[in-house]
Amino acid sequence: MPSRKRKRNVLRAPCAHLHADDGVDPREDKRRDAELERRPDRKLLQLCKQVAQALQLAFGELPQADALFGASVREVAPAPSAERLRAVVVTPDPARRAQIAAILQRHSGRLRAEVASAITRHRAPELTFEVVMEGGDS
Repeated sequence: MPSRKRKRNVLRAPCAHLHADDGVDPREDKRRDAELERRPDRKLLQLCKQVAQALQLAFGELPQADALFGASVREVAPAPSAERLRAVVVTPDPARRAQIAAILQRHSGRLRAEVASAITRHRAPELTFEVVMEGGDS
């Protein structure tokens, strides 16, 4: 009756050749793949959408709302996390770009308070604004 034990030379045969993943912890490889395939955080995207809506509504309540006429929020994105959000504001008139940026900077505290009342969070995120021309990124 043949022996059920594997012979040593058969077990050592795969060890004779070096491969690129020799000596690498396989758990680390799985973690790296999981980080690359990670989907965007659903709650963070939901927060950004709520902040964009709140900012759009708050623009009409500012003292200089007529100067913001035509400006709209294109997107709100985390910069780099949910503690600080970057709002991209689009304006159709490139000549008013600096004026709109100054108004948003001057009233950033009021806009942050409006956002805080619109969302449910312990701390309201800091807001930064980027004013771009309609149809362009600069």
